[in-house]
Amino acid sequence: MNIYDPLIHPALLDPRQWADVNLYEPSPPLEREPLCGPEHHTPDRRFDLKHLRLDLRFDDEQERISGSATITLAPFADGFTHFELDAAEMSVSSVRLAQTEPREKAASATVGQSETEEPLPGAASVPLSFETFKEKIAIELDRAYARGEQLTVEIVYMCRPRKGLFFIKPDEAYPHKPRQIWSQGENEDAHWWFPCCDTTHQKMTTELIATVKAHCFALSNGSLIATTENQDDGTKTYHWRQDQPHPAYLVTAVIGEYAHLQNHLDGLPVDYYVYPNRQEEGARLFAKTPQMIQFFAERFGSPYPYPKYAQVLVDDFLFGAMENTSATTMTDRTLLDERAAIDLNYDDIVAHELAHQWWGDLVTCKDWSQIWLNESFATYSETLWREHTCGHDDARFTIFQDFLVYLREDRTSHRRPIVFNRYHYSEELMDRHAYEKGSCVVDMLRSLLGPDAFFRSLAHYLKKFAFSVAETNDFKVAIEEVTGQNLQWFFDQWLYKAGYPVLEVAYAWQREQKMLKLSVKQRQQEEDKDVPIFRLPVEIEIVTAEAGEVIETERRASYQVIVEKAEQDFYFPCESKPRLVVFDKGHRIFKLMRFPKSAQEISYQLTHDDDVMGRVRAARELGAFKGEDTVSVLRAVLHGSDFWAVRMSAALSLGEIGSESARTALVEACRAERDARVRRGCVWAMSGFKDDVAVDFLREVLERDESYFVAVAANRALANIGTDHAYDILCASLNRNSWQEVIRCSVFHGFALAKEKRAVDAALAHSRYGEHPAARVAAIACLGALGKELRKEQADDRVVDHLIELLKDKSIRARAAAVRALGKIGNTRALGPLREAQGRECLDLLGGALRDAIESLEKKSNSH
Repeated sequence: MNIYDPLIHPALLDPRQWADVNLYEPSPPLEREPLCGPEHHTPDRRFDLKHLRLDLRFDDEQERISGSATITLAPFADGFTHFELDAAEMSVSSVRLAQTEPREKAASATVGQSETEEPLPGAASVPLSFETFKEKIAIELDRAYARGEQLTVEIVYMCRPRKGLFFIKPDEAYPHKPRQIWSQGENEDAHWWFPCCDTTHQKMTTELIATVKAHCFALSNGSLIATTENQDDGTKTYHWRQDQPHPAYLVTAVIGEYAHLQNHLDGLPVDYYVYPNRQEEGARLFAKTPQMIQFFAERFGSPYPYPKYAQVLVDDFLFGAMENTSATTMTDRTLLDERAAIDLNYDDIVAHELAHQWWGDLVTCKDWSQIWLNESFATYSETLWREHTCGHDDARFTIFQDFLVYLREDRTSHRRPIVFNRYHYSEELMDRHAYEKGSCVVDMLRSLLGPDAFFRSLAHYLKKFAFSVAETNDFKVAIEEVTGQNLQWFFDQWLYKAGYPVLEVAYAWQREQKMLKLSVKQRQQEEDKDVPIFRLPVEIEIVTAEAGEVIETERRASYQVIVEKAEQDFYFPCESKPRLVVFDKGHRIFKLMRFPKSAQEISYQLTHDDDVMGRVRAARELGAFKGEDTVSVLRAVLHGSDFWAVRMSAALSLGEIGSESARTALVEACRAERDARVRRGCVWAMSGFKDDVAVDFLREVLERDESYFVAVAANRALANIGTDHAYDILCASLNRNSWQEVIRCSVFHGFALAKEKRAVDAALAHSRYGEHPAARVAAIACLGALGKELRKEQADDRVVDHLIELLKDKSIRARAAAVRALGKIGNTRALGPLREAQGRECLDLLGGALRDAIESLEKKSNSH
């Protein structure tokens, strides 16, 4: 059952989400495929890891590391004679049993430290036999060890990691690229650069002794114990130690040349490592970190758990950031110039990774099927910070944008329960279900429990499982222990089952009975029978007029109901015909909804509803009415002082109305409006007029507007108009530079969605090695869309040949984009090269894309 809900609109997304979205397709077609794979369960543990000591030399010239990993462990059962560790593509020269002595706890010991043993300097050691396999090392011990008996094993090895640790360096095409080495262990890539148990439920204390070139700095987890200048070979050694246990995927190493910006919070070191030539942008990016630490410690009822908090910038990072314990790695794509800062800040990413120090680092998900316990709470923490700094309305709209992001994945990619253990690669679970949908679920939980009980439950959970691991039921029980409430029904429908409510709501006022009948139908099972009938606690607000002695006033009555059947009617006392009926006051339930109302009632809601999301909905619903009265109401809102998303929504609706008076209102507002977000809405709306006047206006916007993202919206609008005049302006935009090349990228996004086959040459040129990385990815994606069109004409050979060449490109992101593009084109000639790539690629990011592309092409091949 595809209910059109005008509140769901792609232009309301954060513009960072626009890249692969058709902004002129309010309801994307259903193209969902099942997410399948073998079941995965928490693996058994034969031993408990206590401590990991890495003593490594990093050679960026040879892209090699060498040294030793010393691991202290204790068996769970008697008769422990052998064990395995995860280790991939390592040359192991020796494995020895070290003689040990107990390591005294440091004077600054904190909760979570564990008693371990350290090798005795100069003491004799026992050589052990071992065998290496594809991603394992099997070690035979010298005797049988008893339960709880600690032993320490030293593994001397060398490796050239193909993932887990990355070597960044300049070349002829990118001469200004920095020299860096950085790790990325999540999900299960740490064992490509050190032997370990690469699971979430094995936690250990760690040390990293990193020997690097003398001009470089090396960052790792915990506290810096010592720094040693090695005069004999021009190197420097950094010794880091963390005395709080954490899993292998959170062990970090970042090496490069950095400026160190120092801050603090009540004695806690808060460090930022930024590029020497970009200190101002780096300081701006991280400036609010101390306030965030203090805020989250108070909100979560749990002090910051580590001896420092550091953030470091790196180049070519595969993701936005990574929450390594006490030391977050951040992509340098978050550095903004002054014009980009008009539209963006990256406080959300800074807040997200910081919140992970509690949600994921302090308490870690027991296995990857429980990843929402890490990611959903970190994502919701972005909303908590926004609520704290920007206010209630901004926070409510932000959480609604999370729902929009999730909804697009649900319709165009796949649907799954949030807690889900079927996958080929665990990285497949790092999706919009785990992040944005989970964030919405946490918000609903807060609404259900009330703020006080909600935050007390969080504090209890963090305290109960500090420095340990947990699963979803542990969190549910923690809530029960604080509140007494059994929320099994809530967890069943939102976490263990897939989908969301799809509602049809209607009301009728019964004059004789002075009663209002509200009818609710849950329609989601008409599309997917596996989606449950939801239990939804909902607030209903009824607004009526009351005649006073001087002026008419309004009366607001609020009712709490439980929607829990496929069809349900509710009755409320109502003395007069209502001016407004609001279903789900405050927009607390994330849903699709159709609730027909008159133009007069919607107009009243737009100007009188005290809830921002109610006004946003009203502004969007008015777009269905075409009269001049409606234009007048929307124009007043657009030119007024309401929250920006309400005014932006009014602009979108004026564009849908499409009258000359609507056009005039949009042009006037765009030229006068100071908020770039509202201007984006006006620009989007101009596409609906599809004439030379609209094209000339959009060209004016491109020439004059100071916002990069207003220019992005203009390019997307021009592509949607699609005339020769518009095409010429878009081609000219390819010469415009911008932050992260967002303007150039938007041209290729527009060409792809418009199926503009004339753009092939430009896309080929901008996809080549040496072009800006972001522009390359956009151009490659464009080639995939245009190649699909050329395929119909048997004219895609040039595009397919180029994309096949890109399968061996040096850039991971370019290779991944080429794989997806070849899968989209559907030319089975690419099957052989894709299978070859599948044999050499080891990154899960590429493995999943290759599997999908090959399966798609094999289906086409078999069908012929």
